[in-house]
Amino acid sequence: MEITLYSTFLDDKEIACKIYRMLANDILGEEQLEKIKLRYYDMYRNFFKYSKDEAEKLGLKNSVWKFSPGLEPFKPAGWKRYYEDTITVPIPITHSDFKDLTTRTEKRGAIGLDLPTWFNLKNNDKRIMLVAQDPLRGNIWYSDVNKFPKGKNGCKEDYICIDALVASPFGLHGKSWRDKKNGGGRMALLVEKLIEHGYGVYLTDCRKYFVYDHKESDIYSLKKKNIYKSILEKEIGIIKPDRVVAIGNQAYLYCNELIDNNSIVKYVPHFSGAATWKAKDFFKIPQKQKVSIAELAEKYAEHIVSICK
Repeated sequence: MEITLYSTFLDDKEIACKIYRMLANDILGEEQLEKIKLRYYDMYRNFFKYSKDEAEKLGLKNSVWKFSPGLEPFKPAGWKRYYEDTITVPIPITHSDFKDLTTRTEKRGAIGLDLPTWFNLKNNDKRIMLVAQDPLRGNIWYSDVNKFPKGKNGCKEDYICIDALVASPFGLHGKSWRDKKNGGGRMALLVEKLIEHGYGVYLTDCRKYFVYDHKESDIYSLKKKNIYKSILEKEIGIIKPDRVVAIGNQAYLYCNELIDNNSIVKYVPHFSGAATWKAKDFFKIPQKQKVSIAELAEKYAEHIVSICK
């Protein structure tokens, strides 16, 4: 699976240039174009690498993720309590549409952004867009001012990350996330199955920014709904998918609101371990019947292919 994914990962350079430009022009800010390119470069060259701590635990000291200068994990000066065991990195938000995330009176970090990824798009006009709801992040490492280190002086805002914490949908750029069979590993297997059926796959989020927690993200997304609509429509224009397949109920509802031609929008249950019962209902599998992740991934793939014809 890993070789199949890697050989097709970010394979279309023409699309890459358009996506880099879209991310700079519409989401992060033109000043961040070079960092966006570097981030994709890092995702590609580190496809089989782990964070430092994970590599050491696995006895793979030669398989440690290498960060480009200026794209390292968030490490606030003078704070011993930071999240180093990660391959998620901060990139400043300078775009006028989203600059408010960094200028709020009450600074609240854990601002998530997933850079879209794709597989097997080059020279392939059979394309599927898989859409998640939003780029979830945990605020305990990036914004939990209630656990501000005792005895530290200075402003609490110095210890809050107000940049975008950049990863990818379902974490498919990261080996450790793909190893997790209850999350990223399932999605990686689904992508592989779709490739076996001859399709190219593009992965993105319909709500571009996650902000601190679910409640605040819901409020923020409502304010930015028209902007998110424009961005998602641009992605569809670039990729030209046969279908937009929303992963989970919330993503499906949101995609239907954002996409004018919602006849191309289709639904599948979320493919996480916690949602297995929903998948069984959807595919009419008895709840007591055991089904392997591979078998379930094939059912997802066959269904998605069937709605693309």
